Amino acid sequence: MLILRFLGVACLIGAAVSLVAYLLSGDRRYLRWILRFAVGTVVLFVALLLLERILMPIV
Repeated sequence: MLILRFLGVACLIGAAVSLVAYLLSGDRRYLRWILRFAVGTVVLFVALLLLERILMPIV
């Protein structure tokens, strides 16, 4: 779980850098990176947290 948190933080930092790069250059490929990887990582992280909450009472 700790590795996933580090991955999420790294992805959010990458998304922030990508957003700044888009604002400075106007190149839309940086926005696509944000949508593909950062949002995907956040969704995966939240799904794993929910799965942990659901399975914890069972185990």
